[in-house]
Amino acid sequence: MKFFKGQYFSFDAIIAAVIFVLALVALLSYWHSVRSFLDYQNDPISKEAIRVSNLLFAPPSPSPNCADIQQLGFGLSWSDRRVNSSLLNCAMVNSLGNPDWLYQNLSTPYKATLEIANVTDVHNPIILGYDPSTPPVDTIHVVKIRRLGTVVNPDGSTYMVTFDLSLYKEG
Repeated sequence: MKFFKGQYFSFDAIIAAVIFVLALVALLSYWHSVRSFLDYQNDPISKEAIRVSNLLFAPPSPSPNCADIQQLGFGLSWSDRRVNSSLLNCAMVNSLGNPDWLYQNLSTPYKATLEIANVTDVHNPIILGYDPSTPPVDTIHVVKIRRLGTVVNPDGSTYMVTFDLSLYKEG
C-alpha cells in the first residue's frame, strides 16, 4: 500500500483567506457606520437642530430691539457672528416663566431648550425654554447640539460660552 502525503491547503491560501475575511469585516463595519450616520443626518429634527443652531449666531429680526424681536438670533450682524450680551439678557427676561417663548421665536415646530454657559463657570448656565431636567411631556425624540460662541459686553470685553441646544419631538 502506498500512502501519498498531500496538503489540502497551502499556508499561503490560509493566510490569504484570513486577510480576506478581516478586510470584508472592516468594509462591512465601515459601510454600516456610514449608513447609520447618513440616516441620522436625514432625520428632520436633526436637520432642524442644525438650522436653528446656525441661526443663533445671526442677528435678530426685524431689529435688535428687545420688544420687536420676531426671529431670535444673538449675532451682532451678518458679518460679525459674535453674540450680543444685551440680546442674551433680553432672551432671559422674555423666556422667564414662558418656556414656549424660545421655540416660538426660533421659528421651529419643536419644543426647545437652550443652555448658555460661560466656559469658565459651567455650573451656572443660563437656561432658556424648557428645563433640561424635566423635558416636555410626551417627548419621543431629543436632539442635542453644542456650539461655541464669543459674547461681547457693552464695554467691549468678551468671554467664551457654550450654547447647548436641545430640540424635543413630541409624540
